[in-house]
Amino acid sequence: MFTAVYKPFVVLLLLCLIGLLGASQKSNSEASPVLGWVVVQRDESGDDTQAIQAAIDQVAESGGGCVLLPTGTYRHTGLTGRGGVHLRGTRVNSTVLEFAPETGDGITLEADPYFFAISEIRLQSSSRSNGWAIRADQGTQGSVRIESVNTNGFHNGVLITNALNVTIENCRIGHTFPNNPTGIGIQIGDGQKVGGNGVTISDCYLSSLEKGIVTYAQACLISRPCLELCHIGIENHGTATVLMPWVDSTTDQAHVSVQPNTVGGGSSGTGTLMLGYGSSGWNVKYGGPAERNRTLILPERLDFPPGDDPKNPRGVKLGNVVIDREGVVYAKDFRKLR
Repeated sequence: MFTAVYKPFVVLLLLCLIGLLGASQKSNSEASPVLGWVVVQRDESGDDTQAIQAAIDQVAESGGGCVLLPTGTYRHTGLTGRGGVHLRGTRVNSTVLEFAPETGDGITLEADPYFFAISEIRLQSSSRSNGWAIRADQGTQGSVRIESVNTNGFHNGVLITNALNVTIENCRIGHTFPNNPTGIGIQIGDGQKVGGNGVTISDCYLSSLEKGIVTYAQACLISRPCLELCHIGIENHGTATVLMPWVDSTTDQAHVSVQPNTVGGGSSGTGTLMLGYGSSGWNVKYGGPAERNRTLILPERLDFPPGDDPKNPRGVKLGNVVIDREGVVYAKDFRKLR
């Protein structure tokens, strides 16, 4: 009798408990964070340094992942980037890291920061810091990636002294003082002990700088750079290929400056290959005859005449030799064979 009366009630109670348990599990599943991701919450004090750094450290110490900065402006006094961490915003001008001090570097990478990445962020210094937006000068910087990053207000953009398989692309870097260009946009190598290898710089816009790009790397591809309001566009001390550069008349001292290699005594020399450049004339500066002779220029057009000035012909240029569209060879300072 007891069993017959209460059996339906027991079954109903069990069904209710199962439903509540399922709902609880579903709720917990939806609320659980994605492994390897940490979302930064802005600090009410107005100083987000500790919150961002804690997120970077947490991700690095847990094996690597992403630190996500939602839309907004985050004020900080200097951050340390660590290997295995991807520091990411929601969109390049929607997430802003505002560096408060008047001196110093915005983000400094730890020694040997393998697989560090930063993307979709604007690095800003309203106080016009005389440092670098990103500085990496400790150990070897392997597999570092900087993508869709704008720097604004810093005297200098990105410094990577011992670059190994480094990519910098789709970045806008400038000092924002058009009447007094100063600083360096991107520097690869320290010019003394280390340079780099396997470096790609592509689709970057550099403006209002003393020098847009300075590289000491022995394998550097600079693809489609856009340079204006710079004194020197690209200064190469290593072995570089420059593909389809765009420069305007405000880059007044040299579009490309080919200078001796100073790393390790300069035994490896300097070589520059420029593709898609020169139909409107060359504004190239050479450190000496060796740098001139190791430079090859293939212009973007070969259907133009050699020009009115025979001392400055246009065409394919190999050191001191120029071959125009008619196949005429112009050679300067050639010694006669005896």
